[in-house]
Amino acid sequence: MPMKGFAQFAPLQEATMDSLIQLGQSLAAQVEKVSRLQLDAGLASSRDAIAATQALFEVKDADGLAKWQAEYLQPNFDRAADSARQQYALLLETRSILADAVKQSTSEATRQIQENIDRIAQSAPEGFAPLFDVIRKSIDSQVAAMETMGKVTDQIGDIADANLQAFKDVTPPVLAKAAATGRRKTA
Repeated sequence: MPMKGFAQFAPLQEATMDSLIQLGQSLAAQVEKVSRLQLDAGLASSRDAIAATQALFEVKDADGLAKWQAEYLQPNFDRAADSARQQYALLLETRSILADAVKQSTSEATRQIQENIDRIAQSAPEGFAPLFDVIRKSIDSQVAAMETMGKVTDQIGDIADANLQAFKDVTPPVLAKAAATGRRKTA
């Protein structure tokens, strides 16, 4: 009987492997996106840094410095903020992929375990029914705890999204104000 009971869990392993392969492919795509974003941002930043350095060497007075700040410094801040927003969005997308994978694999594994426990319970000798009831209740409790953690994770993600939106709303006016303040001091 034990061999038959363990053999019933073989589909669980196959489903787990399929889920892991799919998750690996999704995560590889996310890593590629982040790498491409960072590479593009790094190249653009390097080009702009060279141009900004050359332009800074040509600055002769305060007006030239103010012009240099407006032409090179502010766009670099904007690009850095935009790159950070894009990377954060990719991280949120990756978090969503991982959360979905965990939910999917957990629900599938739980379903298969419950089916296998029911099959084993049917062929078990009399008197073991209370033991299998305890196992079922334990699994149900664990599923409820996982669902609660999923809800908490979703709420944390919503808070992070709200903070990112608040950052987007506040950042441009602050940078523009700082640039204007810098111009007044140099003029």
